[in-house]
Amino acid sequence: MVADPIPLHRRKGFKLRLGFVPLLDSAPLIIAHELGLFFREGLDVELVREGSWASLRDKVSFGLLDGAHMLAPMPLAMSLATDRPRVPITTAMVLSRNGNGITVSTSLYPKLVSAGADRNDPLASARALVDVAQRRGSPIQLASVAPWSSHDLQLRDWVASAGPDARQHIQIVPVSPIQMMDAFRAGAIEGCCVGEPWNSLLEWQDLGVILHAGHQIWQNSPEKVLGMRQDWAEQHPEIHRRLIRVLLRACQWLDDPDHHPALRDILSDERYLGNQVQALDGHPFSLFHPRLHQHFFRDSANFPWLSQAHWLTTRLARWGQLDDASAEDIRTIVKPAIFREAARDAGIDTPKVDAKTEGNHYLSHVIEGREGPVNVAGDTLIGEQIHRWPG
Repeated sequence: MVADPIPLHRRKGFKLRLGFVPLLDSAPLIIAHELGLFFREGLDVELVREGSWASLRDKVSFGLLDGAHMLAPMPLAMSLATDRPRVPITTAMVLSRNGNGITVSTSLYPKLVSAGADRNDPLASARALVDVAQRRGSPIQLASVAPWSSHDLQLRDWVASAGPDARQHIQIVPVSPIQMMDAFRAGAIEGCCVGEPWNSLLEWQDLGVILHAGHQIWQNSPEKVLGMRQDWAEQHPEIHRRLIRVLLRACQWLDDPDHHPALRDILSDERYLGNQVQALDGHPFSLFHPRLHQHFFRDSANFPWLSQAHWLTTRLARWGQLDDASAEDIRTIVKPAIFREAARDAGIDTPKVDAKTEGNHYLSHVIEGREGPVNVAGDTLIGEQIHRWPG
């Protein structure tokens, strides 16, 4: 278990404002609030629900939020932006891994299967997608939740695996997660890459079929992170570490299946996910679809690897959203040292190194930690790619 907190004198009027988008992977913040974990660490935290990633990004940019539950590429895209003013963000903790799904409409799915799509082979499915588009003579319209999201990058990497000409047969547009079901109903899109509970909901309501998990594109990739304004993180280092300790306790609580009935009740509150969760009543997997491999704590899930952040910048650069980033650029944004200090105080061991070669491990494996051996999850990349940290 994570160690109990050290009491902190509360400063009157000091409140921390954190944003979240109502998705299953916002649960660490919600659980920390509902279980009183913020209060036990002496933190006064206000959670602010946002309807889209764009509004969350803008409120952090303008200082209306101190930080947020962010898409893993967001701190990189905001800090290194080339198409808008840069907003330096510090990220020192991963909140969740996996959880994305590539879901296609119930009308498109049988056509893909006839063309050779295979749920166990994303490369075959990508080729089938292009084949269907070529036969009908018009592009297939897919959606992601935002251009600078892991959803968008995973979707583009998956399509590109079908060959250099695949992109001309597919169109990818941004759609907010809460608008995804309406977009399916209206026939505006034929597939999407989105987080939970939206994939399960699309299947449960016979609007779509989960074709692939994001886990099959980038295994155990960081999905959401804690992103704080850099000026806030520099001014409040002790509060920042306490915040990470609280969220570590919440993530550990979330990985215990015995807690999932209580989690479901909490998330069904209208302040959080509300009717998105209520609509899954009777679903055989409830909140956690087994194909999506979503988790919050095990296998050093919360450690912010520099090498994984650099991998994300290469994908953002590939799709024209950033210039190439150096190892030094990554070090100004991603802070494993802050995570180690917070985890140490919570009695949690951490990897001894900040970076590793990505794509080398099919299974969970053991590496050297600060205090002893620690488990780290597999990290394969579609097409058996290998990514080496340049630092």
